[in-house]
Amino acid sequence: MESILSNEWDEYAENWDVDPTVEEYAKNAFSELLKNININGLTVLDFGCGTGALTQLMSPTVKSIVAIDPSSEMIKHLDKKALHNVSSISDYLSKELVQNLPELENKFDLIVASSVCGFLPDYEATLSLLKSLIKEDGVFVQWDWLSNDDSSDMGLSEKRVKQAFVANGFVNTKVNSPFIMRSSKGNMPVLMAVGKKA
Repeated sequence: MESILSNEWDEYAENWDVDPTVEEYAKNAFSELLKNININGLTVLDFGCGTGALTQLMSPTVKSIVAIDPSSEMIKHLDKKALHNVSSISDYLSKELVQNLPELENKFDLIVASSVCGFLPDYEATLSLLKSLIKEDGVFVQWDWLSNDDSSDMGLSEKRVKQAFVANGFVNTKVNSPFIMRSSKGNMPVLMAVGKKA
């Protein structure tokens, strides 16, 4: 199953960075990130980084970024950007990976997940694993397509995200829809969630 998913995303990698909606989404997410968090000098994990559209925007300001994505083709495009403070990992995040990979030994000040969590087979379990990688008082931020229906394959509802944040012990949580992406298929609101590790 996992190899099917990564190969599926591999097919998108070649044209990902030239898609104007990818850049617009990343710029909007970055703008909202800066409104909520001072990222200057932080250590960051970009979970599901894709080709690194958000990674590239954060790189000049943060101390370092570990960027992880299961698509080896997406990671190849990120690596071509030659960002000096970015280490990339082409793999699925798992407890085993966390235990065995030096890049994941130290906890992070900030973890971001841009348009990732809504595609996870087990959002709640992954959120728990991500929280284990955050320093005390560190922050997790996610952006996903906003869904009004928890059974939808596309996106996450505010209710589900709030419940997952509470269940995982995040504090000072904030869940909203800060921007809308417009396309030929209509308007798609984006959910943003911010939570602090106590």
